[in-house]
Amino acid sequence: MTASSPPYVLVVEDEATIADVQIEHLQAAGLRVEHLSRGDLVEDHVRAFQPDLVVLDVMLPGMDGTDVCRALRRFSQVPIIMVTSRSDERDRLLGFDLGADDYVCKPFSPRELVARVRAALRRRPAGAARSAGSVPAAADELVVLDAASQRVLCRGQALELTPHEYRLLAVMLGQPGRVFSRASLLEQSYDDPTGVFDRAVDSHVKNLRKKFAAIAPGHVFIHSVYGMGYRYEAEAADAQPAPAPRPASQAAKVPIELKARVPAFLASRREGIDEMQRALDDQRRDDLRRTAHRLAGSFALYGFSAAASSCQRLEAMAAEATSEQLRSALARLRTHLDTVDIQYVETEQFQLPE
Repeated sequence: MTASSPPYVLVVEDEATIADVQIEHLQAAGLRVEHLSRGDLVEDHVRAFQPDLVVLDVMLPGMDGTDVCRALRRFSQVPIIMVTSRSDERDRLLGFDLGADDYVCKPFSPRELVARVRAALRRRPAGAARSAGSVPAAADELVVLDAASQRVLCRGQALELTPHEYRLLAVMLGQPGRVFSRASLLEQSYDDPTGVFDRAVDSHVKNLRKKFAAIAPGHVFIHSVYGMGYRYEAEAADAQPAPAPRPASQAAKVPIELKARVPAFLASRREGIDEMQRALDDQRRDDLRRTAHRLAGSFALYGFSAAASSCQRLEAMAAEATSEQLRSALARLRTHLDTVDIQYVETEQFQLPE
């Protein structure tokens, strides 16, 4: 990317209905976008074209998104936003441990995706596609990592750090904004973490916060992310937290710019429900789960929040629920689509905190 060209975002998504909306909104935000529909094509593309950010679905043909993320992190620190309907904490932690910078769980709005892409692009260090292992010399204007002397300077003053505190902080400074699990920080901060409890990370973080506060009391540097771990990002102490997610409504609130697409979209989603019914009749539970995953994402992008939630439940139920329970869930989903109140709304700009 040259100084004058827009950031280049690679979208990896096999469901065309989802990919089209993602691409349309990212392009409207002034970004240059390319699209791949298979996971096994991503590594070669990133090596050849060096995108500024990758939006990566988890369930992909050719290679699973988690395997793609693992492969990219062997040679690149390009920001990666994982997109999936798997909202379980273990799945999110796996994505972060593999090197993902953010994790967007379906259902989500396309404006939220654009906002998260912008936030990740703001956080990325210069030359984000450089080889893994290189650490930026300056993480922000307040904190500087001097790798040669193994010191961290805050407002020009050296922090008095233990070796483990330095290594833990250096890991986080290398990818500001990324959430690290305790296990990941422990593994990267100790030569041999065997026998060291992951709560030792909490003690190191507590000490680091005290040392930062002594020099820059008006800022917060290490943030706790509930149920996941920690992230480094310099923020003013009075920075506002991200807004809580709004509860899903039974009404479908469709962005007005998608109005012309809705009839064809609903027809294709009903075909998807038919696919799930056939998969259930043939005892192909995994196919049912995959189709439910695909439909959940597309319903969410079009503003059908209740339908997206229903598909998420179907995905979770697919393995162990009885056939009768799944048939009832499919029937309720059909009824909902036949009776849902579709409201076309002007889209609001979704903002994440700076």
